[in-house]
Amino acid sequence: MVDVVTSAALFVVSLAVLLVASDAFTSAAERIGLSFGISPFVIGVTIVAGGTSLPELVSSMLAVSQGASEIVMGSVVGSNVSNMLLVLGIAAVVGGDIRVIRELVEVDLPLLVASAVFLILAVWNSPFSWYEGILALAALAVYVHFTISEKDRYVDMLVEELVEDEHDAEQQPTADAKTYALLVVSMGVVFGAAYVLVESIIDISGSLGIGTELIAISAVALGTSLPEVVVSVMAVRRELPGLAVGNVLGSNLFNSFLVTGVPSFIGDLAVPNSIRGYGLPVMVLVTVLYFFITQDREITRSEGTILLLLYVLFIMNLGTLL
Repeated sequence: MVDVVTSAALFVVSLAVLLVASDAFTSAAERIGLSFGISPFVIGVTIVAGGTSLPELVSSMLAVSQGASEIVMGSVVGSNVSNMLLVLGIAAVVGGDIRVIRELVEVDLPLLVASAVFLILAVWNSPFSWYEGILALAALAVYVHFTISEKDRYVDMLVEELVEDEHDAEQQPTADAKTYALLVVSMGVVFGAAYVLVESIIDISGSLGIGTELIAISAVALGTSLPEVVVSVMAVRRELPGLAVGNVLGSNLFNSFLVTGVPSFIGDLAVPNSIRGYGLPVMVLVTVLYFFITQDREITRSEGTILLLLYVLFIMNLGTLL
């Protein structure tokens, strides 16, 4: 019992440190990019968007290297489901109705559905292998390139942020030695915290006799989704609802393509029956549901409540797999 408590404490602490260090790394990388004159929009699409998936990415890479590759798919599926049900649900309930711009409905949402379908097809009868990882990273590259090349379609959604960013860009932010030191140190902390996190998941799994993927799909996914909750609620309260939706869409696409693609080069990603038979189908269904409820270009408070109830149901059904 003591071992379980110790492992649980290490899990909570390492997850908290991982999130803080990831945020520090992203902030430092963002400042360095601005100091080189890179467009704030490009930084947002690449560094900031990818930074939200950094905890999942690093922990997934270490999980594969430690022979617990089933954690990867559990983390990806759980994080995507949490983003769509929990994050947007809380944002809609707390912040009020969320307006969804037409470009997201017509372009990004279909891509999100396609990414979910890609994952379930990729692991239908086999592990997720390196050649599927290449396809995933290629799809992510196409998405990022398309987003950057068509950046005008996001003006309505990001107009206030872009004005603020352009003002900051005129001041030409500089990156001093402290910024570079923060970048290096924070990345080291990210890897250290992720290593402890993976070890604690393995220890808890062994002590309680449950699959590591179930811990990843529930506790890890919930913890890594907390920053998205804060960002999305603040965006809605600032009357920038498009950012709340865009934050979730970008995070899910990076999870589906980046967090599965990179670790697959270290080794095949095992997909336990609990993920293949329950987690992935639920993720696809939730993604399709999300696609349809946004067709009227609005997520209402009542729909947000339904999303939260569905998340509770999702977690409760996980209990039957223990």
